[in-house]
Amino acid sequence: MKRILCIFLCLLILVFAASPISAYVPQNSRAYQSSDDTGIYTIRFNGKHADITRYASHTLNAGVDVPSPIRSVCAYRGKTVLLCEDVRKNQLSVFVYYLDTDFLEGFVINDALLYNHTDFACDNGAIYIENYRDDHEVSAFSYSGSYLGRYRFDSEINAVFGGFHDGIYAVAGDTLYRLSSGRFNALSGDEVDTPLFPADSNTYVSGHGKVYQINGDQLSYLFTADYDNHAASACVIGNTLYYPNGSTINAYDLDSGEKIAYYRGAGQIISVYTNGNTVIATGDSGSFTVRISDFTSLKVDDDTDESGADDENHDSDHSNGGDTAADRTGQQRSEPSSISSDVYQVDSTRYYISDIPEQTTVAAFKKNMRYDGYSLTIYRGNAVKKSGNIGTAMRAVFDSEDFTYTYELAITGDITGEGNRNSRDLNTLMDYLIGASDFNGVYMLAADLTNDNRVDVCDVATLKGMI
Repeated sequence: MKRILCIFLCLLILVFAASPISAYVPQNSRAYQSSDDTGIYTIRFNGKHADITRYASHTLNAGVDVPSPIRSVCAYRGKTVLLCEDVRKNQLSVFVYYLDTDFLEGFVINDALLYNHTDFACDNGAIYIENYRDDHEVSAFSYSGSYLGRYRFDSEINAVFGGFHDGIYAVAGDTLYRLSSGRFNALSGDEVDTPLFPADSNTYVSGHGKVYQINGDQLSYLFTADYDNHAASACVIGNTLYYPNGSTINAYDLDSGEKIAYYRGAGQIISVYTNGNTVIATGDSGSFTVRISDFTSLKVDDDTDESGADDENHDSDHSNGGDTAADRTGQQRSEPSSISSDVYQVDSTRYYISDIPEQTTVAAFKKNMRYDGYSLTIYRGNAVKKSGNIGTAMRAVFDSEDFTYTYELAITGDITGEGNRNSRDLNTLMDYLIGASDFNGVYMLAADLTNDNRVDVCDVATLKGMI
């Protein structure tokens, strides 16, 4: 009965909570973000007005007014499509704004509307709109309004979107299709998850963190990144994928799928874009640029001549003028198989240690860990923590002569990072569920008290019983 009640409350929260930003359906949130090889597009619209921004090496801003209320938008390589519908006349008014030339044109599509799950997208040559009467069909129109034809799929269309620098893709059922030579051709290989967006020409990521790679006509699932359902783009530099998760940008090795570094910002990060060897990020606090050297490495090759603490104390002080172990960069050469615990959950793929009870002291944590051949130092921020309770998001740095591994710690029910459970954690968790606050990454592990890989009202009930 308790579980049924939890599920019922979850459904209520899903109904009333604010919807995440989506690039592929009419935006009830009145905001849109996406990216391609020309930058990140952020469009905020209200009534008949839209504010359009493209973040790249040079930021462009524009304000556009159209004759009808804007229902939904999309953008691709300098073109912004604004869709307005007239339900009485059963028609769509489509306005195309060219950001680089400050030019606006429009046309009307008769016998067309946008329903709540209508998908549409644009590429260099056309606009593609799902038939609101038939969710198996997409119609194409030129930017001057000419009808170009229609495409029919055997399964329901779940997404239509532009490629990184060219092309149109569609997901029907759980199969990815690519438009080529006037027809949509199915890619063989793995099933796909939506919404889906390109990170580069060959790498695609879903809003649920699933990473895919295209090789010719073959699609392969690679791994799943940490996610919070808010990301609208990812990017690739070299062989590293950068994917936003709440206020954090996580970096993953594309070959192994391992999280190798992270950058924590001040607010929600939604989109990222590569500009040379830097990452441009946008979110609720505007845009900013992150250098690769600004990321905190989670696995490094330690070539420095540091003197660690003895085996009894395991503490080494990096806080006086030098870099912490987590700030050094390099490449891991082996798995940290000797770092383990019979008491806690040690995730050597994502570099988390979870299921740590509240009010666990530094000494107790070290006693319950196995780390032969390493010294162990606990950090709170950049300061070494030698005693007292450990809290969520503190870091455990394991040092040896050759390697350094950094794990983030998750204390069960400690969502505020204080090391214990109290009403502040409960209030934070309830605010998260209604969209009034946000947390991600290791905090999600701390909040998942029912160990079902999700955070919902069942965790609220469990936490309330623990306090």
